[in-house]
Amino acid sequence: MATSGSYNFSLTAAQIIQAAWEDLGILQPGGTIVTAHQTMALSRLNMLAKQWQARSDYSPGMPVWSRQRVWLFLALQQMKYHIGPASGDSRATTAPGRTTIRADEAAGQTVLDVTARTDTATDPGTTVTMTDADIIGVVTDKSGGDDIHWSTISSSSGTGPTVTLASALPTGQPAGTGNYVYWFTARAQRFPHIETAVLRNSSYNDTPLAIYRSVDEYEEGVADKYSNGDPSAMLVEPLVTRTRVTLNSRPTDVTKQIVMTVLYPAEDYDATTDDIAFPQEAYAALSWELAFRCASSMGVNWTPLMAANHKNAVTLFRGMNPEVCNLYFQPGGV
Repeated sequence: MATSGSYNFSLTAAQIIQAAWEDLGILQPGGTIVTAHQTMALSRLNMLAKQWQARSDYSPGMPVWSRQRVWLFLALQQMKYHIGPASGDSRATTAPGRTTIRADEAAGQTVLDVTARTDTATDPGTTVTMTDADIIGVVTDKSGGDDIHWSTISSSSGTGPTVTLASALPTGQPAGTGNYVYWFTARAQRFPHIETAVLRNSSYNDTPLAIYRSVDEYEEGVADKYSNGDPSAMLVEPLVTRTRVTLNSRPTDVTKQIVMTVLYPAEDYDATTDDIAFPQEAYAALSWELAFRCASSMGVNWTPLMAANHKNAVTLFRGMNPEVCNLYFQPGGV
């Protein structure tokens, strides 16, 4: 028996739209979609993808493939953080690197001696290497408590190694030998759902953090909102373009990070040539759901056969890839 031996079947946004139009009977196989219809369908596809994103209660399997780990770097005595690519105060990423200062660096320095330009320990199995324009944070010896000076990498050299900052270490904030240096290429995206969070120390040991599920829980659960020390709980609020994280205390140790397990947002489909950023088992559900949502706009009568095909595709998708847990229910159990 001769099989293909390949497993990389994929579809573009245009092909999902084509399938939806064919299922609606608007288009014969191989036909060409009117440009205005394709534009409308692409907009509906984006709406659909965004509505399905991170729906932990919609599909048991969806968290499996939309899950990400997000590292949030702390600032001295700062309780509130915004996570999102356009946020000026966002200091969160899915792929951080860490090294140390190799020799004492005075305030005002831009060229720093570091131990390494590559990190394989912070996120085991992942190699993170410094590149120009990366965001970089240097733990500084600041009066009143160490803080992190954030800048970008102008250049880095493998011989030494050294890294050149776009902005110098601030006045009164030198960086001593052994101080940590963090870097990353891209800020984390706004995420609509959080599952777990831990406070991770410099030895990669974790302390679980409680997550307030409502503003009331936070307001009633945190009596002294200006106490100093390690946070033990946090409030997470997805906003329009970013996610706001509010801690229950003001951090004093910036060498610790909050590591969150979140459900990441669905990617945009900016063009019909974009590949579908869902797993293969979602393709049929996406095309039939798109057909269902576009039927009225196209003046198509939604037939019982279409309804049955739509229900079959969506139901099968929703039941795929469920996580296994140790809790189960049994009739008559005690």
